[in-house]
Amino acid sequence: MEENNTRDLQPEELSGLTPDIPAPIPEDMPQLDLDTFGEDTADTPVLENLFPEQPDLEPLPVIPSAPAPAAEEFIQEELVMPEDDGFIPTEEPVIPETAGEAPAEESVPVIVPDSLPEAEPEGRDFGDFDIAMDDTAPVEAEVPPVYPIAEDPFTADAPVEGDDIPSDELLFVPDAPVDADFAAEALEPAAEEPAIETAFDNDPEFTEMPESNPAPATPKAAPVRKGRPRRRKGDTLFGLPSLLATLIWLGIIVMIGVSLGRMLWVCAADILAFGREDKEVVITIGKNDTIEDIAQLLHEKGLINYPGVFQLYASIAVDEGDIAPGTYTLNTILDYHALVGQMSPSSSSRAVVEDVLIPEGYNCRQIFELLEQNGICTVEELEEYAANGEFQDFWFLEGVERGDKYCLEGYLFPDTYDFYAGSTPREAIGKMLLGFEARFTQELYDQLPALNERLSEMMRGNGCSQEFIDSHQLGLRELLTVASLIEEETAGASESPSIASVIYNRLTQDQEHERYLGIDAAIIYATGDAENIDTSIDHPYNTYKHAGLTPGPISNPGLSSINAALNFLDTDYYYYVLNPSTGEHQFSRTYEEHQQWIEKFREVEPTEG
Repeated sequence: MEENNTRDLQPEELSGLTPDIPAPIPEDMPQLDLDTFGEDTADTPVLENLFPEQPDLEPLPVIPSAPAPAAEEFIQEELVMPEDDGFIPTEEPVIPETAGEAPAEESVPVIVPDSLPEAEPEGRDFGDFDIAMDDTAPVEAEVPPVYPIAEDPFTADAPVEGDDIPSDELLFVPDAPVDADFAAEALEPAAEEPAIETAFDNDPEFTEMPESNPAPATPKAAPVRKGRPRRRKGDTLFGLPSLLATLIWLGIIVMIGVSLGRMLWVCAADILAFGREDKEVVITIGKNDTIEDIAQLLHEKGLINYPGVFQLYASIAVDEGDIAPGTYTLNTILDYHALVGQMSPSSSSRAVVEDVLIPEGYNCRQIFELLEQNGICTVEELEEYAANGEFQDFWFLEGVERGDKYCLEGYLFPDTYDFYAGSTPREAIGKMLLGFEARFTQELYDQLPALNERLSEMMRGNGCSQEFIDSHQLGLRELLTVASLIEEETAGASESPSIASVIYNRLTQDQEHERYLGIDAAIIYATGDAENIDTSIDHPYNTYKHAGLTPGPISNPGLSSINAALNFLDTDYYYYVLNPSTGEHQFSRTYEEHQQWIEKFREVEPTEG
């Protein structure tokens, strides 16, 4: 047994003990070990039956300490911890009795938690306990039964395995002296608290209220209403028997099917031209006719039976431009597809106006009137398209100013053409422009520089300045102007080079008055009056008033006149007059010679110069 080193502790020392570190709570209740007391403690009163057997008691509450008289005797108790907890009890000093002092209140060991609650829980019953003191001899204390410690918010937690808490910090702190009266009062069973009456206790509505609100009753589902009454067995729509109703429905379906089938067959027969007689029909489609107009025209001519079906077909299978205006020879045995194909711009069944002759020397006005007379196109349509229409990219039209209805003068090559009846102005004019492109070859165009060189030598010989020479070089348009004048003045291709020489001999003169051409055909072109030629009018095409060439061609020359303009004769002629008897011109070198020939031919017919 270890030596018990104890000393007397003063009250101020006891009050200074710090209960910060809670003492561990053993699972078994502590018991006194009387062997630790020496002989000096034989006469000391011993705690007997410290914890009498009390069943179902809760742990002792923490009783607040109160000042008490000095204790005469403190008994050191040693806690015996279970061996399996690994807890080493710490010895606490035993305070012996002090002679001459009244016996102090008995103290009970109190476990100090980490923090005390603000108020004690009410209603705890700790029971009674007695401490028996034997003045004569020490008595071995009966081992009290071990009760399980109930969970208590005011009891410190037992040490947990693994907690790193030094063993010297696990101290047992004895309670301070407790007031006996206060302890007795605290140990008495707690009296029941009187019930608190409220203003609702006597209210019958609240007194009769059940403890808990019952769950609301589930409403009954509303019965499902049927949409219509159940029919009797064997009855159907309108109360007819099932078999009769079925037969009626089948009859309706068959009738609808037959009607649709017949409709489809009729439309198909019209589209495919079934059952028609073989007969040719000529129709003319105008330029402003719509698909509806064309369908009605085909119906009137007996080519189709249902204009509406043709319009529906055209809206699906016919693009814009597939049907061209014109006159067509069609057959009633043609189906819709063949009809549209025969009315296309390239159709072989399109009515053709053959062998339309455009004479050499015809101007644009005369050509447009001729095309209208042959049913190819109207004058108004041709004039509008010539002024503002879109042409192909013809190289020879470069530099031509558009906007005038006769701006294509000189480029509509005279020839014999085949036109579609009812052609568009684009087709008609385009055909003649293509004729010029085909006839005026590159070989002819390459002769133009040689012509300018020849004319330049003539102007130098006549004393013209180089500036004048450079400004009077001929281009394609000027060449065509000369050719058109030749075309209007010549009586035949054989004299065209001589007419050309007269024109060039005048154009290359240094003096302005010598460059007047004096051609009546230019005045006729300007005025349109061949009967009354007024040489005094102020007009750019009046070659009696304006020296040099006219602003543009006065007609559409033929190939012979163009060749004569490129390859004129080298002569010294300046005048010519028509011989009425031969229909040819008589050429003169001087003005006097010219007047003689005029007087000679005047007896026969008025002269033409």
